[in-house]
Amino acid sequence: MGSIALNGLGRIGRLLVRLLGTTRPGLLGAVNDPAPLDQLVHLLRYDSVHGPSHRPIDGFTEGGQDFLLLGDRRLPLFHATDPSSIPFPSGTRLVVEASGRFTRREEAARHLKGGVSHVVISAPSPDADYTIIAPVNGSGLDLARHRVISNASCTAHATAPMLKILEDAFGLEHAGMSTVHVVTNDQRLLDLPHKDRRRARAAFQSIIPTTSSAFGALHRVMPDLPPSFDGVALRVPLLSVNLVDVVATLRRDAEVAGIRAAYAAAAAGPWKDLLALADPHTVSCDITGRTESVILDQDLTMMLGPRFVKVFGWHDNETGYAARLRDLVVDLAARI
Repeated sequence: MGSIALNGLGRIGRLLVRLLGTTRPGLLGAVNDPAPLDQLVHLLRYDSVHGPSHRPIDGFTEGGQDFLLLGDRRLPLFHATDPSSIPFPSGTRLVVEASGRFTRREEAARHLKGGVSHVVISAPSPDADYTIIAPVNGSGLDLARHRVISNASCTAHATAPMLKILEDAFGLEHAGMSTVHVVTNDQRLLDLPHKDRRRARAAFQSIIPTTSSAFGALHRVMPDLPPSFDGVALRVPLLSVNLVDVVATLRRDAEVAGIRAAYAAAAAGPWKDLLALADPHTVSCDITGRTESVILDQDLTMMLGPRFVKVFGWHDNETGYAARLRDLVVDLAARI
């Protein structure tokens, strides 16, 4: 089994450290992030959305080298800004590229040196060797050919099962999606220039319509989706939990009861632990911290005609996605 190294301790990187520290503490072998040690330790200990770490986290410097101390495990912490110059230790076979800066294949592939054979990008990539949402297209992953792998996005992981279950049960003629999405660090806290003029506006002052990277990832993962499948993201002034709204024209007639039954069967069967059913009267804060890819709100399912359906799914855009990233890298580390 090859060990894992992590580049980037942003929102997802820090949650991945927490998850691996709890479930697979021996797997993570090194971390890289340009920020100072003391700041990274503080951000790993305390999280404004998900609360303090349940395991002790500390840091120290020895012989000019920084280390993170996760429980009783010490990890070298490097501060390089270029992937090709990170001195990850020998034995590192897989790098998780979670900085958000190197999402193109050529950029992420700069990690492929020494013993590193594969890179997982924790974001959509326009040209990765393979984009994976494991339950949908995991069987197509060929580790001999696919060395730079994208784990798609939080919204893609939430939307894929919603679409796949409809497609398998009823067929899809047309489909679209909108996501009510919380703010991210790619928005301005106060008005400030941005290449997207809507994202340039104060994040906590408005509902901000913008694009979503999920659509490209979903078309790559599900090539049989209707070609016109598209939609928008509506950024709202919240910190946690998104709501995906899928609208579809089915190939066969359906009723609300049948739609609900298809999702209930999936949640109890092949999609167990990845798809769940929301409790009645759920609101977004009830979902914070959940690790499923999507939690279907069956009460909101509606038919607008015999083949025209709307379904809604909640997901914690951070903990759900970090859990899928953890699942992927644990699986890959056992195989490379």
